[in-house]
Amino acid sequence: MMAGARLSQAHIPAVAVWLLCALGLLGTEAGPPPVPPSLLTADNCLDRFTPGVPAFVLDTDASVRNGATFLRSFTVRRGRDCVHACCSSNDCNLALVELQPDGGEDAISSCFLINCLYEQNFVCKFAPREGFINYLTREVYRSYLELRTQGFGGSRIPKAWEGTDLKIQPQEPLVLKGVENTDWHLLQGDTDVRVERNDPDQVKLWGLKEGSYLFQLTVAGSDQPESTSNITVTVLSPKQTEEYCLASSKVGRCRGSFPRWYYDPTEQICKTFVYGGCLGNKNNYLREEECKFACRNVQGPSVERHHPVCSGTCHSSKFRCSDGCCIDSFLECDDTPDCPDASDEAICEKYTRGFDKLQRIHFPRDKGSVEVAIAVLLGTCIVVVVAILGYCFFKNQRKGFHRHRHHHPPPSTPTSSKVSTTEDMEHLVYYQTTRPL
Repeated sequence: MMAGARLSQAHIPAVAVWLLCALGLLGTEAGPPPVPPSLLTADNCLDRFTPGVPAFVLDTDASVRNGATFLRSFTVRRGRDCVHACCSSNDCNLALVELQPDGGEDAISSCFLINCLYEQNFVCKFAPREGFINYLTREVYRSYLELRTQGFGGSRIPKAWEGTDLKIQPQEPLVLKGVENTDWHLLQGDTDVRVERNDPDQVKLWGLKEGSYLFQLTVAGSDQPESTSNITVTVLSPKQTEEYCLASSKVGRCRGSFPRWYYDPTEQICKTFVYGGCLGNKNNYLREEECKFACRNVQGPSVERHHPVCSGTCHSSKFRCSDGCCIDSFLECDDTPDCPDASDEAICEKYTRGFDKLQRIHFPRDKGSVEVAIAVLLGTCIVVVVAILGYCFFKNQRKGFHRHRHHHPPPSTPTSSKVSTTEDMEHLVYYQTTRPL
């Protein structure tokens, strides 16, 4: 680790070795890397994005497990073209590019489009990897920084509710538990809603109608600064209920393995299934509680497949068939042709190839999150420190043993020899671990 350092020198401080190991952790963390102040161009689309510093790649498994969505990959030659593709893709807020070695400025070999938001929370994780650059939309990056700052500031909002986007069925009242003395204030939505608290750990919301409500939670203490967080409550309409509760579970074409929940309207319960990682639908929840809130008491047959609409322009949430007709986007690549020309099942490999390639990207110290890499590095440092201390101990022990043997012949009994060795060991260990640096 240090040039010229010699393990044979018993006076090497163990603390110094530990510090050198710890220095290897600087700048290693999950989440987006720091952002330079430079902008790409004055282009309207490109202005929406913030370029990240090079050498960070998406930790695909950890991100999708947290709720991130792989949208698709594109074959383009420049980074700005990848960002343009993200602009034109619904829900895209991260364009990840793999640089083309010796290809010149802005030359890339791969382009991946990701949605890093789940229920309004930033859920993507990154790991150090040479040859990649990420571009995040500015509003998403600002939201992430605000959440991160609040988190490091010691927010006392209950973690179960911090930054939540809750979907519910119309009901009276909506009872939320585990809110721990928080004050609720309506920021947006129908003002007829009423907040009632009869229990320190429970709140009731009355008068909720179809639509969205934005509440601010506040925890204030006499000896601590005030903590706040926003919660969105969406009362689902019948049309939204079809998408979130009555649609059949959809594994998708990608070959990942991510545990999820879906609502079974026949049995009126939430069940688990394995999500492949792309091309899912909205009946797809990370947690059972989310599923229960969104689909409580919903019953009826699974949603019927709608016929293609072949007049007018396709909405951004729809899939546009090659012949110009429109179908629901979640019908794409579900093994059943819905477009009149079957174009919704024609090029599904573009998703699986891109997702597989992203999953196969290896990070330093094997594929995994940065936290795992840190744990491995710390473990290695501990082994090195123990080895050095052990070497120093045995060398000093042998020197002491030779001196003791020269001036004082050793006792003849094995028992007394064992006791003497134990005493020497205790003395040497104490001396090694308490000497001043």
